[in-house]
Amino acid sequence: MANKSNLSGCFNILNRNCLQWYVDKYAIPASLHPVLPEKDTSIYPFVPGKVGVYARLFDYCNYRLPLKKFLIEVLLFHEVHLSQMNPFGLAKVCHFELDCRGLGSDLDLDVFRAFYKLNRSGSWYTFEFKRLEGSFLPD
Repeated sequence: MANKSNLSGCFNILNRNCLQWYVDKYAIPASLHPVLPEKDTSIYPFVPGKVGVYARLFDYCNYRLPLKKFLIEVLLFHEVHLSQMNPFGLAKVCHFELDCRGLGSDLDLDVFRAFYKLNRSGSWYTFEFKRLEGSFLPD
């Protein structure tokens, strides 16, 4: 099973037709030059100039390419690569973005960090809701 400690053992299982299906369904811009790695090329170490993306990122997390600046900012701050994140943790970043938009508020990394903390979920990373001091929310 894939996890962050054995990314060198994760290999591509898609074929060219599957790649084209994802490109069409999720409107991946041709300017990003989506390509499949060779069957014997692992996702890690990353090919220079390329970013390995799991197909489940689109299905489970509702992300699209190019990735939003705020997500990149969150990942860079925590020094975590996209491929090391649990899909549910990425979904929390997406939900935070939607909440901010719904409230008419700007996206702010410090505000995100006030509510969420990076944590491990097995061998993956995720974001968990922080228990706020004096909060009346149940544990």
